[in-house]
Amino acid sequence: MKLKILQVSDAYYPFPSGVSEHMHHLSLSLRKRGHEVHILTGKYDSEKEEYVKRVGKVYTFKSNKAEVTLTFSFNLPFEVKKFLREENFDVIHTHGPLAPNLPFLALHFSRSVNVATFHTAFFGFNFYKFAKYIFKNHFKKLDAAICVSKKAFDELYPHFPYKEKYRIIPNGIDTKRFNPKGGKIEKFLKYEFKILYVGRLEERKGFPILLKAFEIIHDKIPSVLIVVGKGILEEKYKKMVPLNLKDKIFFEGFIPPEKLPSYYRTCDLYVSPALGGETFGIVLLEAMASGVPVIASNIPGYNEVVKDFENGILFEKGNYKELSEKILMIYKNKELREKIKEKGLEFSKNFDWDKIGEKVEKVYFELIERKFRF
Repeated sequence: MKLKILQVSDAYYPFPSGVSEHMHHLSLSLRKRGHEVHILTGKYDSEKEEYVKRVGKVYTFKSNKAEVTLTFSFNLPFEVKKFLREENFDVIHTHGPLAPNLPFLALHFSRSVNVATFHTAFFGFNFYKFAKYIFKNHFKKLDAAICVSKKAFDELYPHFPYKEKYRIIPNGIDTKRFNPKGGKIEKFLKYEFKILYVGRLEERKGFPILLKAFEIIHDKIPSVLIVVGKGILEEKYKKMVPLNLKDKIFFEGFIPPEKLPSYYRTCDLYVSPALGGETFGIVLLEAMASGVPVIASNIPGYNEVVKDFENGILFEKGNYKELSEKILMIYKNKELREKIKEKGLEFSKNFDWDKIGEKVEKVYFELIERKFRF
């Protein structure tokens, strides 16, 4: 049975985010399974793409210690309603619709089977404490609520306690793209031990923690730090780099998705020092699938992915001294490094997008069968 599916989010390419990656790869996986998948998102400066409908105007602002997007225009509700009526989708799959955003409008005007995925873990105030008073009826309109992790479920469920609606289906990765075999970044191969950071340069991603740890270890081991990503704090972080480390820390900026796997393969260690607000951590799986050992902060979401001293190593959130010790341990203990690399590679295969797409497809078919039964 071929379905006509709409995926909806304010965040989508070219805006770099986990939701953008999730929606893109889930759509590809569902298309491979024979379905017609469209994407509804905001208008970014991008070329016209097949099956992508762009509406309104995109605004970015700081929330939850991160940069987020919001789509707005005065005629946006009419534009969304008209599009949904013309296309007549079997399934409308929104991403984070419990806010005054584009996914909310799609859910509001939907006459289809309604599925939502919730990606958010809050850094500080839990918005759902407020949202439950405004969006309760719209949550009831959902036929299924998918959470990408137990952490995402724990954030949402106490405020919308409709247990029969929930499913936990994790994020996925493209294991054909992220794997140990393939090209590397030539200019970095001359360095002995290469540490990689991939992520937006914003407060909750914790980059200064890694910078402080690198200040401790740089003269103890022959190492460099490679920083991939942009963000609102990029210039501030560049100014924080001491003069004696200017030639050992490389800010690479935004890297196109097709080039990112080469950065993982090039490096000997991936570190994510995030401070919170993470529901899962796709970057952790990308590193594992690329055959790179992972060190990550011990926070909810991340510790669902990293099993300490098995497929990765955890350190106390914000503790740059402990992080430096763990980096030195990985460098000195090659046997441990190889064990973590192998276990991570094996673990990552469980999250291939083909497997995740199959799980989401089963949810769609279950809901459609139920709809026709009644």
